[in-house]
Amino acid sequence: MKKNNQNLKLDRKNATFCFLLSNFCFVILLSIFYFLFSGSIFAAEIFYDADTRKIKANTEFEVGVFLNAESENINAIEGILRFPADILEFKELNDGNSIVNFWVERPSRRVENEIIFSGITPGGFVDKRGLIFKITFLAKNEGNGKLEMQDIKALLNDGKGTAADISVSPLKIIVTSQDLSLPPKKEAKDQEPPESFKPEIARDPAIFDGKWFLVFATQDKGLGIDRYEVSESRKQKIENRRWETAESPYWLKDQKLRSFVYVKAVDKAGNERIAMLESRYPLKWYEKWENWFIIIILGVFLFIIWYLWRKLNTKKHE
Repeated sequence: MKKNNQNLKLDRKNATFCFLLSNFCFVILLSIFYFLFSGSIFAAEIFYDADTRKIKANTEFEVGVFLNAESENINAIEGILRFPADILEFKELNDGNSIVNFWVERPSRRVENEIIFSGITPGGFVDKRGLIFKITFLAKNEGNGKLEMQDIKALLNDGKGTAADISVSPLKIIVTSQDLSLPPKKEAKDQEPPESFKPEIARDPAIFDGKWFLVFATQDKGLGIDRYEVSESRKQKIENRRWETAESPYWLKDQKLRSFVYVKAVDKAGNERIAMLESRYPLKWYEKWENWFIIIILGVFLFIIWYLWRKLNTKKHE
């Protein structure tokens, strides 16, 4: 009897040990699974948004490129988008209403089938659907292809420039000769000018050999920024001003900083926003030729009055 009780206690201990061991192994396996796969589960994602993935030949369509930050805070992103140039023809880019506030490399076609981009979002982006840019293509030939992202990089808004995990899936494109019941393409109307902005004058030994330069950037919530223009003048009036197409940073022609600097942002609808920087070292009154012109005219006028007055008095005395 006593021996049976001892065996029973031993069996219970073995059962308890096996139960604890199995739970321990389960926790270890679960932890390993989490550390191996949690990065990919919660990684930020770039995804596409198109009216359709099946397009009739000779039809224009638009593709949106979006960022899903998941649980991350992303403040910089760059990459290369490649498209099948044999079936698609690039038409235009639109970065209006983008989450990117400052473009290091504004989205542009570098070669026939590549679009490169690089930009910064100060303060970071933490939402699930943020527009990066939109592309309009023409489906020129029948066939199959896909849009692919390569060399994609994203940085966390942690003050350290830490690389963020990011995933992206290709977008399949099918161009067919079949008639498709597609909704008509909406004509975008943009009557709002670009947002207000303030240019800055700076100097850096690594840029333009340490000479003064101008930096500027703004956004357009409509069709996007088309170009910037700059004008330097020692006159404050803006009428009949000569504008020069420019990119930031812009080397200032007046290195003495005695000119007023105007920057014009023009969106793709032709709306304009002009920002002005006052002269840092304005001209003295005697350095302005128009002041001397006024003085000379006034002097001539006073001389004529004096001459006529003297001649009139001379006749009276005669």
